[in-house]
Amino acid sequence: MAKTSSRRASRKRATHDRIVASAGRIVRRKGLVAASVSRVMRGAGLTVGGFYAHFRSKRAMDAEVVRAALDGWLERWLSGLDDRQGLAFVEAAVSRYLSLKHRDDFEKSCSLPSIVSEVARADDATRAVTAAAIDARVQALARQTPAANGCSPRERALATLSLCVGGLVLARAARGHEISDELLAASRKWALPDA
Repeated sequence: MAKTSSRRASRKRATHDRIVASAGRIVRRKGLVAASVSRVMRGAGLTVGGFYAHFRSKRAMDAEVVRAALDGWLERWLSGLDDRQGLAFVEAAVSRYLSLKHRDDFEKSCSLPSIVSEVARADDATRAVTAAAIDARVQALARQTPAANGCSPRERALATLSLCVGGLVLARAARGHEISDELLAASRKWALPDA
């Protein structure tokens, strides 16, 4: 009996993970609203009827998908930068974020630019997950950012992250046009004006 329950729980967890992965792919490509229950379940190879065995509602799925989409990115973004300190660390992180490769790779890139405008209209749980992910990024940058021009390290990190995400959102919106590259370059320059 215990083995049967364990197998059943394991299958349910695997199915749950397939649903979250399907939703994550849609969210990164097309945004949170596009991740409808029917589209997500079709992408997972499942029927819509099975959705409610895993989530109370679309909103409950949204919060988990946003968490999953944002959790791993911070480590990937900052990996390999351990040998740098201070502004050299932040400059490398900014250059990596505001790159052509990051702009064009929706599958492996940060999900914030894809979801940020929709999360502003989402429920409290989804906004709380997003706020925690934003704060984690700010803290990581603030640990390496010196105070300057009357700004604390945290204030500079907040502004740097804002320029990174905002610059990437605008550069993606203008992709294929010269201004897209200009937006990336200007955002990199102003994210750390004294670097």
